[in-house]
Amino acid sequence: MASTYDTSEKCEPGEYVTLGNGRQVLIRPICRSDGQLEKDLIEGLSPETRRDRFIGGSCKASAKLIELLTDNDQRHEAFIAIVTQNGKERAIAVSHYALDEDGRAAECAIVVSDDWQGLGLGRLMLQRLIDKAREYGLERIYSIESADNMRVKRFAGEMGFECKADPRDYTLLTYTLHLQQIPVEKQYNTERQPAYAR
Repeated sequence: MASTYDTSEKCEPGEYVTLGNGRQVLIRPICRSDGQLEKDLIEGLSPETRRDRFIGGSCKASAKLIELLTDNDQRHEAFIAIVTQNGKERAIAVSHYALDEDGRAAECAIVVSDDWQGLGLGRLMLQRLIDKAREYGLERIYSIESADNMRVKRFAGEMGFECKADPRDYTLLTYTLHLQQIPVEKQYNTERQPAYAR
């Protein structure tokens, strides 16, 4: 099926990353041309993963949402992980952050396709957001999650995030990483090579 999104924008180059089990993916900054890829990713998530990503909601991948998620500008950064299967590109993970109004912190979010979870891809996607936030001089990044999301709790702790309850809503937790701290030592074994070298 043909994409209904603008595919004319040229995307920035990325890098190929080999995960611990030998599976290889391309990670690069997202662009407008990735609209259909991100839509397909969101719509292909399991109910549990979609609920975790959108805090209980069955979020519809509307054209407006996809436009927001693929718009890299001064207040929004995003990365996409892509594989080629049967000659067709497929998005298997995305990571985003959006700056707060004061420009000192950003709220982040990551989602990995169900069949690519547990391979260290989420760490790679989050690390790119952390690196970009440090590059821009942000003080912290944070994520607001459901209190019953145990997967995020473990993952955030491993990445060095602090966890605090939301005093206004006991069903939510805020995970915060202070960017002045020493980066968390990477716990995964990956091999990277430039995309253009393949």
